[in-house]
Amino acid sequence: MKTTKVIILSCLCLTPLAGFSAEIDAFSKRFEPLEDSLIKVNQLTNRLLQESLDEANDKRDGCDQKHLYKSLRKRFNNQYQGQLAKEIINSDEYAKIKIPSKESIYQDFKWYEAIVQGGTSRISDPIADQMKINGILVGTDKFEHFMGSGYRYFNKFRLEQNTVEEALKIGWKAETGILGAVTTGVMSYADLTANFNGMRFWNHIELKFDDVLGAEYNQGPYVACVDEEWVTTENKIDWANYIDKAFDEGINCSRFKNESLANKVAARLEKLESQDKLGRKYHCPMEPQAIDKLKVKYGQLSPFLINSIGHNPLGVDSFDSLYPAP
Repeated sequence: MKTTKVIILSCLCLTPLAGFSAEIDAFSKRFEPLEDSLIKVNQLTNRLLQESLDEANDKRDGCDQKHLYKSLRKRFNNQYQGQLAKEIINSDEYAKIKIPSKESIYQDFKWYEAIVQGGTSRISDPIADQMKINGILVGTDKFEHFMGSGYRYFNKFRLEQNTVEEALKIGWKAETGILGAVTTGVMSYADLTANFNGMRFWNHIELKFDDVLGAEYNQGPYVACVDEEWVTTENKIDWANYIDKAFDEGINCSRFKNESLANKVAARLEKLESQDKLGRKYHCPMEPQAIDKLKVKYGQLSPFLINSIGHNPLGVDSFDSLYPAP
């Protein structure tokens, strides 16, 4: 059995699986002081936007959309293909909270229950760091969800002109499948929210369509075509317009592959609560009052973005059973 375990873990660590399956512990060091990185991340994002336009304009073929988005995708993508996510994740310039798997709320997961959290964590730690953006605690993995999966949503919904339902299914299948609960044991609603808001961001680049949440949520356009060249507009990208408390996994609660894993997390939260000298409560959601506001914001799409129940095991509810009838 030990030999089999080593072989399985070694093989998995040589695949992209472990890298793409980062999870967040939004509880163990939740109340530690942390510098807000909003200004720095905004500066980085707008600088990379300008670099993207400069590169696209180097082609000297007018305002070609193909070259525009190709240049943008070099910088705005997942941590392996995009400069923004890679720099945020790897740079010490941004204040972060680090929690190793062996000290996290997932430390009791066994490899045969969740191969990534319980297995590959012994070799390559899958726990992402946390940052504070506009006062909100978010995992560094949310930037690649936002830019990478967000573009896939945008492509499906706006460019290919499918329904928003088809776009949302991309993330739902990932979070309940091999890139989510199947291997990590965790289904993250905060990841789904990051994906969705990334779709909104990509739409705001040129703002050819009103925001999916309604015209009152429109941002941008961030770029325009002037004299056959791409230029930035007066509208600057501000992450405060996208990141809300639904990005915080301590508020927008995750679900777990089964009841056993949910119980293990619950036990760890009880221990944190018993050790807190200030008597603070550790349960999800940490701010129950925030859930109602988020549900109002996301409207009929809330069932796919907001977990209003709290930590619980995945049940039999499917995507189609949650999607509102037209």
